[in-house]
Amino acid sequence: MKLQILSIALIASIIFSSCETKFIQNSNASNEIEQTITNKTWKITLLNSEKIQGDEKDFYLKLNSNSNQLEAKAGCNQLFGEFQLKNNFISFSKIGSTKMYCVETMAIENSFITILSQTSKVAIIDSSKFILLTDDIVIAQFELVK
Repeated sequence: MKLQILSIALIASIIFSSCETKFIQNSNASNEIEQTITNKTWKITLLNSEKIQGDEKDFYLKLNSNSNQLEAKAGCNQLFGEFQLKNNFISFSKIGSTKMYCVETMAIENSFITILSQTSKVAIIDSSKFILLTDDIVIAQFELVK
């Protein structure tokens, strides 16, 4: 357990020291975050300190700003639901999925669903990366699909 906490702390410090992270605090925060992360396809690259290996067609997140709907996949099932951005926080609700069982990826998918059920801070690394944080610990990282 201590090794896992140290690993998470190490990954967070690497991310924060190697990239210019911006927590947007002004009145346009939701708008700027929304413009940066919505209506794009993001590859899931990190979940709870575990690097995600796989193709962006199997590990992705899309946030539609017009409908506040999410579409995602974390290895096996199609995920869907709603999201809300407020300042630099994001919350997900009404999360559902198809019901296939995939031995190789169910742990990753369950971890991703757990992350989506938490309210998280959003930090934009740059126009091609953003992270979700809970208690200032990185719980997920996403990279823009080109």
